[in-house]
Amino acid sequence: LKSMLERVDAGVGMILKALDETGAADNTLVVLSSDNGGERWASNAPLFHHKATLWEGGIRVPCLMRWPGKIPPGTRSNLPGITMDLSATFLAAAGGTIPEDKPFDGVDLMPLLTGQAEAAERSFCWRMQRSNRTMKAIRHGKWKYLNDGNTMDLLFDLETDVGERVNLNFTHPDIVAELKKRLADWEAEMDAEEKEILVR
Repeated sequence: LKSMLERVDAGVGMILKALDETGAADNTLVVLSSDNGGERWASNAPLFHHKATLWEGGIRVPCLMRWPGKIPPGTRSNLPGITMDLSATFLAAAGGTIPEDKPFDGVDLMPLLTGQAEAAERSFCWRMQRSNRTMKAIRHGKWKYLNDGNTMDLLFDLETDVGERVNLNFTHPDIVAELKKRLADWEAEMDAEEKEILVR
């Protein structure tokens, strides 16, 4: 694993060096991220669990962005985002606009990172089925509701408990009910969308 990361580091360094040497850096947004948390043998501490789960250890990843002249060096943000935001960000960076008949699920992150806009409280929803185990989760602000295999309702305050160790379900039933409704509404919206089937 260490060797793999060293190769990634070297490769990214080559790309950044080439952008600097050709003068293209100021006109290029570079993003390095991951689609999921670490594998089973990885240490995701202080996050709990791993890839193929909806615990923070499976879905929370760093996102590094570089765009000299646009993003000030050393900028750090705790802004929650989702991979779908990158599509909207790339489109806006290229000067495009989101089509009205096919709106994106993500938002352009650049105005938020550069301080031109304030972050609004957003909801992020997930669902997955692995080995006959269904998982669902929603995050709204600092709160995260998790249903891991229909065992029990789990509620976490990610500001104070990023490791998801203290279940607040019984002390905040109103928040659990609100998040479960938001999640059910999102699922109904997803299931109602017309699906495109590709046949090859």
